[in-house]
Amino acid sequence: MADIFDPETIGRVKGLAVRSLRLVESFMVGMHKSRLRGISTEFAQHRQYVYGDDTKHLDWKVFAKTDRFYVKEYEAETSMRVRFMVDTSRSMFYKSDEAAMSKYEYAATVAATLCYLLMQQKDTFGLVLFDEKIRAVLPAKGSGGHFRSVVDALSKAEPGGKTDLGGAMLSLAPQIKQKGLVVVLSDLVDETDKLAYGLGQMSFLGQDVIIFHVEDPVERDFPFAGQTIFLGLEEEGKLLCEPRDLRNAYLAERRRHLESIREISLRFGYDVQDLHTDTRLDEVLSGFLSLRMARRRFR
Repeated sequence: MADIFDPETIGRVKGLAVRSLRLVESFMVGMHKSRLRGISTEFAQHRQYVYGDDTKHLDWKVFAKTDRFYVKEYEAETSMRVRFMVDTSRSMFYKSDEAAMSKYEYAATVAATLCYLLMQQKDTFGLVLFDEKIRAVLPAKGSGGHFRSVVDALSKAEPGGKTDLGGAMLSLAPQIKQKGLVVVLSDLVDETDKLAYGLGQMSFLGQDVIIFHVEDPVERDFPFAGQTIFLGLEEEGKLLCEPRDLRNAYLAERRRHLESIREISLRFGYDVQDLHTDTRLDEVLSGFLSLRMARRRFR
């Protein structure tokens, strides 16, 4: 039986809506239902039992210690607002021969799947498409019709210009009226100078941010051999060279660039996580669900 979470398998499924449905349904079947309990309500406090209280909320551990009946009280949680910022720059549409999907196709699949998961959990989700400018904005909602609008926008996106995540955040921040979680999906082929200003504005407005660094396996491993012509993904020209002479310098510069972005993000308490296009999709879903529950617990 085909492994639906393998990018090679899910990449052959046509249509983001169908992909997201298949992924979420398979993910939910694979999880024990008890792992999802407690998402809609949060424990608040104990209260001494009074006649008429539902006995299913009695805390027997407290009774064993105090010889008195206490019930657990819960408070309903408000829905979580998540806004996805998906990079549509030219470099995001790169796909090596080793990859099942381009970086953008993988990021769009992740975004659509997480939106469907959020919809199932009664949360709201929005979408921002950007390159050097903001190309589309869909506000945070939670309906099935809104999910279809998100999928439609993701499906119709075309390669844009260069990446300017910091600029996009500076433009977007004043439009966000309510606090929530901003999830960035980008290859981060970007100058870091403006990023600090963008993240600083998000932090000032009380937004939580997590950045997923989307990367093709070839960009991560640089497995080239023999005379090769390298083409710039965002109008940097081309270079003919022996890859063995370039590999160490490339990997060192890649590491320096990502460390710089992580350092900037950590100033504001934000996470940067690597998301390679050969990463299994159930790992992404499981990680996001854990993150979602942690954010709700500590916000």
